[in-house]
Amino acid sequence: MERQIEGEATFPPSLQRLMDRCKLEGIREGELKGMREGKLEGIREGEVKGKRDTLLRLLARAGLVLTEDESARIQACTDVATLDRWIENVLGAKSAAEVLS
Repeated sequence: MERQIEGEATFPPSLQRLMDRCKLEGIREGELKGMREGKLEGIREGEVKGKRDTLLRLLARAGLVLTEDESARIQACTDVATLDRWIENVLGAKSAAEVLS
């Protein structure tokens, strides 16, 4: 006969095995989901970094000098659409402030 620990439910062995198997499957599924989400987050971070780098290179090539605040603003930006807009703004811009407007 199984001994019950106070506050802990006891289940028939076959049901306990099923519950344990489901728990392990849930843990594995959670791990896989975490890896997929982590991979997607890594791809997104890489895209943002690439756009930042492109913007900085275009600014340098255009001879537009950044202030510390402008540089910090670019480094802090994580919005792909904003970075794309700034990249497009480099063409014909006369100052970095114009690019970041």
